[in-house]
Amino acid sequence: MKIFKKLTFIFSISFSLAQINYSGEFTAKRMTRISNNSEINLPYRILSFNLGYTLGQLDINTVTGIEYRNNTSKSNYVLREAYLAYYPEWGEIKLGKQIHAWGSVDGNNPTDNINPYDYYYLFMAGAGRKIGVISLSSKIYFGNSHLEGIFIPKYQKNRFPYGEEDFPLSIPSKPKIEYPVKNEFEFGFRFQTTIGDGDLGLSIFKSNDRAPSVNAANVFWEVEGESPSLESLLGFRETLVRGLDFVTFFGDFTVRSELALFKSKTPILNLHIIKSPLSLYEFQQDISYSQYVIQIEYTTNSDIILSGQLIGNSVQNENYEWYHVTSSELVDFPYPEFQPGMGNPIAMFSELALLLNSTGVLMDDRLELKGNMMINLDEKGNMFSGSIGYSPWINWKLESTITKFIGDKDDLENTFTIMEDFSNITFNIIYNF
Repeated sequence: MKIFKKLTFIFSISFSLAQINYSGEFTAKRMTRISNNSEINLPYRILSFNLGYTLGQLDINTVTGIEYRNNTSKSNYVLREAYLAYYPEWGEIKLGKQIHAWGSVDGNNPTDNINPYDYYYLFMAGAGRKIGVISLSSKIYFGNSHLEGIFIPKYQKNRFPYGEEDFPLSIPSKPKIEYPVKNEFEFGFRFQTTIGDGDLGLSIFKSNDRAPSVNAANVFWEVEGESPSLESLLGFRETLVRGLDFVTFFGDFTVRSELALFKSKTPILNLHIIKSPLSLYEFQQDISYSQYVIQIEYTTNSDIILSGQLIGNSVQNENYEWYHVTSSELVDFPYPEFQPGMGNPIAMFSELALLLNSTGVLMDDRLELKGNMMINLDEKGNMFSGSIGYSPWINWKLESTITKFIGDKDDLENTFTIMEDFSNITFNIIYNF
């Protein structure tokens, strides 16, 4: 009984010394097409809630949300983050479901591949479009430098919209993954140091692609002498990412840049030769590609923030081989078009694009104006977006956004052409607490 009283007393003192903090956001949203004023029914986060508990050098943090659809009134609870953090004198240790951030540019980071992406929130900036992963991370600080290590025991893929009529880039149906990831363990390291007036970061990350690709196929000849038909079988490539990022200052200008080099290979499937059908052919890919972002930012005397990002990606080397599973005979089958399984999701719109952004506030920060533009420098295509937000009362905000996609009428496969029907006007009522 005495031991129980002592433990209760110790716990009471510890709880009284602890700090509990919370914040959240409620959003009511309606998105309508510009073309016919019909509602675009996609899920959105109607509620986000952050809860933290701090006791000395120990933190417990959770980030939760409720996803909601207007047309069905159905909601879905999402635990986005839940982790334990310890802050010793030499650095930090975190364990649990986390959303990480690597790189130096504002969003659209090609070097930041720790977390998979949620494509329902493709146009949301920062951590809002990421999916938390179970991981152990640690930072060690020494002087003006630090070294970070991240270890992920369980693989997590991107979340794609399947069968969503209101999202033009939606995949018609959820594909069957014939060859799931076998080696789920992923890890990465990032070193950052200060050089002069800037920061330099170097990183490496060994993982599996967040999106599936063709690993094999069942091949059938319906008519002898004609081209065969291929039934694609999906799996995931293994990818090694090497990254470089830096940020520096020139007067009133801030310059940020990132470069990521990707090395993707199809893993050996280790199929059972006797049990494998004679129609099965394995597809080996060995691909090197890169993505980069250069960002320049300037803040005017009236606190208007102007920024531009040049986003590019290219394939340096492609090697493909089809071979029969049982005989290992190389065959000349057509190769599917390469699609990156990792990297900046905005790179899917163009091989080379320019993003321009501006943000300004008026009326003692009660009125916020934003403008965005994406220009396809590789082919025809543009995206324009403008928003106005007004805060009538403390913690309340009324926001309206118009987004317009313009493609190429002569190229129906152009991503911007496909997205034209997604041009929309969005109204938000936001309450922060």
